[in-house]
Amino acid sequence: METTTAHPNKEIVDKFFDAYGRHDIDAIKEVMEENVTWYFMGRHPLAGIKKGVDELVAFFDKMAAIMAKSDSKIEKVIVAENERHLIECQRSKTHREDGNNLNHYTTVLWTIEGGKITEGRHFFADPEAVDNYFTAVVEP
Repeated sequence: METTTAHPNKEIVDKFFDAYGRHDIDAIKEVMEENVTWYFMGRHPLAGIKKGVDELVAFFDKMAAIMAKSDSKIEKVIVAENERHLIECQRSKTHREDGNNLNHYTTVLWTIEGGKITEGRHFFADPEAVDNYFTAVVEP
């Protein structure tokens, strides 16, 4: 007999990425609090705290453009969740022609309350490498 384990927080994050991929703001707001807070810290042009769905979508748009130009490969090493959180440990590797590349580990901690994403935080294994990378690749 096969048993299944529910992963409601992963499903919420997957729904977010599906909606984001379609740029369907209404669908994003179904799984994300309007006043979501996102932490992407460091000393590079994209660093800071993003507040609200609009700021977060704009941030994800900038990241998507950079990662597309970087021929990035992201491997999800570990994904786990509890009642309020989903954590993804990822290995990110880029392949840019200009030689500005990353090969490092990142952890993303999602906080989910009442069926909606309320917060996200990136933690970097090598913050200096992340700072150098984004400083080099973010277009003015």
